[in-house]
This record gives sequence, structure tokens and C-alpha cells, in this order.
Amino acid sequence: MTSVPVRWGIIGCGDVTEVKSGPAFQLATGSQLVAVMRRDAEKARDYAERHSVPRWYSTVEGLLSDQEIDAIYIATPPGSRVEIAEQVAKSGKPCYLEKPMARNFTESQLIAQVFESNSVPLFVAYYRRCYPRFVRLKALLASGQFGRISSVQYRLERPAASSTGWRQDVSTSGGGLFVDLGSHVLDLLDFLLGPLKMTEGVAARAPDAHPSSPEDVVAISFAFGSPTQGIGTGLWNFNSAESCDVLEITTSKAKIFVPDFMNGRVVSVRGPDGSKLEEWEEIPPNTVQLPMIQTITNAIAEKNPALCPSTATSGLRTASYIDQALNGFYGGRADAFWKRVDTWTSNQHGVQR
Repeated sequence: MTSVPVRWGIIGCGDVTEVKSGPAFQLATGSQLVAVMRRDAEKARDYAERHSVPRWYSTVEGLLSDQEIDAIYIATPPGSRVEIAEQVAKSGKPCYLEKPMARNFTESQLIAQVFESNSVPLFVAYYRRCYPRFVRLKALLASGQFGRISSVQYRLERPAASSTGWRQDVSTSGGGLFVDLGSHVLDLLDFLLGPLKMTEGVAARAPDAHPSSPEDVVAISFAFGSPTQGIGTGLWNFNSAESCDVLEITTSKAKIFVPDFMNGRVVSVRGPDGSKLEEWEEIPPNTVQLPMIQTITNAIAEKNPALCPSTATSGLRTASYIDQALNGFYGGRADAFWKRVDTWTSNQHGVQR
């Protein structure tokens, strides 16, 4: 590892950068956060002062012209990313892009292509790929210790939220909370099981919701493995009377339970009789993106993108899963669907096969 640090600049220092990501650029070995940018100059200055960042800017152009910045983290909402990503790619600076990559697969592919055409590395913020809990689970599944995986079931339920800001604005986010939170789950399933083969997606919203409201219930079915090894289902309900977040993996010899899947600590393996075969606990860091940012810093310093497990290639697969799940609800997602609200749910059940 080179002793010269990777010097980072952040574009979009909003809420996600306060704890989840921003401090990680100062905590990672071989990394420094030297500048931040936000269009609201006062908020940019305030962030820089509170986080002891040397410089701040109110324009993307100002930040990218800073010769002391080696790499960029884009943390703006998805709707603004295509234009910003193109500017970053043409600057030649490696990029860490918040997830999901953009509002749909089409925009995500545009971003990936501009980085590829400029020969600039692009990494995507599906940071749970670096959690020790999931790295260990992936190795366990790959080992075949508990036999062949036959089925996977995932379920997330949450009470309806009164307000979730831009994440419920389709023109900004590309969908509802499923796009924001479900993308993490779909990416983790891709990481744990390999590429998914989506077979059906169904989405709906509350009957009394405003016509421009996004989906609030989504169900999918999928297959995985090559040749097809198993099948799975997923359910996201953001209009529920209870809360849960659980993954169950059934194999020929055991059942693996991951309670509080996205933010928990425990993985439990039970035998056919319910006996505990294995269980472990891994506590994620408070600054949750630190393990991922460390791999990206290493990848940039060593000029070896393979050191990071979340790339444009894997991010594009996840973007395609989102579109396949929601295609029926939005009457297609390959175009600027956020501009044609009157065509949403033209298929009564929002089904896509």
C-alpha cells in the first residue's frame, strides 16, 4: 500500500454524509477528506466547519477544478446524478457513487458508459457487501457445508411513514422507499446468491394515495444459480401494521435465519429438528460505509478496482432488478416515466412477467 493518501471530495453533503459515509473518508487508512460541495454555500461551509474539512465549494465545477482532490464521492439524490457523473468522469477522477446509481437502468447505464469510455473507475455505495456478517455468510453458502440452497424468502414490513422527503418524490428518486431500501436487499441477494433471474414483479399503492404517489407494496419472485439452483421471493410492505426485516435461506440440510437483515447483528443456522448448528454475531460500525470506503481507497491507491466488491457491473444488475420489479406499476421504466404520471398503474395489478 502506498503511503500517499487518497484525497477525497464530496459532491452533495446532505444527511447521508453526516454519519453513514462522510466521517469514513477521514477514518479509513490512507484516506483524507479535503473538500465538500453543496449548492447552498452556507450549508457547505457549515458542514466543512463541523467536520474539520479544509475547503468547501458551492459548484461542481469548483470542486472538480481543485487539483488536490484525487477522487470524488457523489451523494446527491438520484435525479441529479447523470449530469454530475458525466462531469466527474471527464475530470478523470475515480468515483464512489451513492446507490441506487440513478432513477432507472437507462440512466444507470449512461453513467457506467461515460466512466468506461473515459477509463475512470466507478464504484457504487452498496456498502453492506463489505459487512463482516455478510462476507462470512457468503463464504458459508459457497462452501456447501449445509447442502444445496433450495429457497430464499425475504420480508420487510414497516408502518406507513408520514413523510420521507425526496425519497417519495418519483422525479427525484425514481420510485418510493422500495427503490431506496429495496435496492440494498436486491444487491445483497445478488452478492450472496449470484445474479438473480427475475420472473415476476407486482407493485401497488394504497387506494386512497395521491395519483403521483409511488408504490408502497412490492412483491417479487426470482431464481438463482447456474443451472437454476433455487427460487426465492421478496416482499416489501411500507403500509403495514407491524415491523419486520427477515431473511430465511433453506438448504437441503439446514435453515439459515438472518433477523433484522439490513441492520442487525446475528446469523443463525438451525438443523431440521430446530437445533442450533451455528450462530454468530457481527456488530456493524457506527459509520456504516467505512468497510466499503476502505476497499475503494485501497482499490484507487493500488490501481486495482477488483479490490472493491461493488462496481458499476454489479450496480447495473441491481438497477435492472429494480426496473423489472416495478415495470408493470409504472407502465415501463426504460424512459423518463416520472414525467408521465397518468400512465402509472395502467395495469391494475402492476404485474410484470
